[in-house]
Amino acid sequence: MDNLSQPSVQEIDLVSVLAALADPVRLAIMRALYRDEGPIDCSIVAADIKLTPATVSHHWRVLRQAGLTATTKHGRSRKVEVRRADLANRFPGLLEATLAID
Repeated sequence: MDNLSQPSVQEIDLVSVLAALADPVRLAIMRALYRDEGPIDCSIVAADIKLTPATVSHHWRVLRQAGLTATTKHGRSRKVEVRRADLANRFPGLLEATLAID
């Protein structure tokens, strides 16, 4: 089990977070992840996205590098979860405000 690189809590930058969430695909991915409390297999969320695997991988990387998600490799699969506590610590209320589902 390996964790992929991600910024520390102090390195999470508001501009990077908002830029990552500005893309409609990434916003949809984050909303899907936010509905679940624990880690989810990347392929389950990606199955609903009608994009090439390379493009979906790019979106996962942008979310992780912005500090929105944490990804753990389990063999050939990857589990992703929202960094709820880290983001709440850094930017209280941001996730609730940006991922609010109508």
